[in-house]
Amino acid sequence: MRNRLTLALVAMLALLSVFGVGHAWVMGDASPSPNEAEVRVVDWDFGYDTDFALIDNVSNPTFLTATREVAITRGSNEAVRLTNTAGKQSKNHAVTLSTDRDYLLSEIRFMKVSFDYYYAEKREQAGKGLPKIQLLCDNVSKGSDQGGGDNATDKSPFICDDVGDGWWHLEYFITALCPTMTDHGDKPLPLSQKINGIRITDSLMFDYASNVAFSVIDNLRFSAGPTSRLGLFNRTTNVSVGGYYWFKVAWAGELRSCVITFSDPTLAEQDTASTSSPFYIKGLKAGKVTATATVETEDGTTLSISNQVTVS
Repeated sequence: MRNRLTLALVAMLALLSVFGVGHAWVMGDASPSPNEAEVRVVDWDFGYDTDFALIDNVSNPTFLTATREVAITRGSNEAVRLTNTAGKQSKNHAVTLSTDRDYLLSEIRFMKVSFDYYYAEKREQAGKGLPKIQLLCDNVSKGSDQGGGDNATDKSPFICDDVGDGWWHLEYFITALCPTMTDHGDKPLPLSQKINGIRITDSLMFDYASNVAFSVIDNLRFSAGPTSRLGLFNRTTNVSVGGYYWFKVAWAGELRSCVITFSDPTLAEQDTASTSSPFYIKGLKAGKVTATATVETEDGTTLSISNQVTVS
């Protein structure tokens, strides 16, 4: 583990020398320290065992009927079947599943909402139409929803894997659903915020031919496993000269460090002075620049993601 962390740090410092960026944002006990590494061996929790996909946890179904499912599952004894009640109409089919207890955001902020979703009979065009996720406290929405659309891209703030037999395995980053690391006027959710529900919305479920459409949710839980890639949840890519741009990187895993490098370091720089967040870019000069964020998490995973930003 120590060797992997050391190699990851060396690689990031090499990036700094190539792209001319002076500092790495490193998570310390109180604040980030430029170009300092605190290498620690940690006990990594690879997931919680509690499955929330139980009929007793279901509330507020919209354009759906929820029933207990035991035949179509992904290895569990019980799942939740959601049957369409809107025929061929386009509706936001939604359901809330409560968690087993109140979770503080401080507990889960670096985790994922993961679950298996049976899609084979929810519409005629099987394999399309991803659900959206929103975290709740006492049925009040917190943060923002993520997901939807027909497909996930390599930059989406969630991951969709087709695992066969009409099932997706889905992972939604809580760092995108409820961000807690912000600066420069952007408001984070407090770490004391309670979360006790997950709202799942599927706007692309339709009856077809003589079939009544339905889906199945199984193995719904908060997962602390490391992520296979990063995502982005930015809706704009513009920053003014002298202004700050929140590079909205989504990931899972306790953050160790973040380095943002640039194709042209004269156009933008990472705000390494912030003690609240490493994910801010300061515009220096007008032009288009590719920003690349390299994130290291406590389990030794190092991943990168790039996007073009316009400084004006």
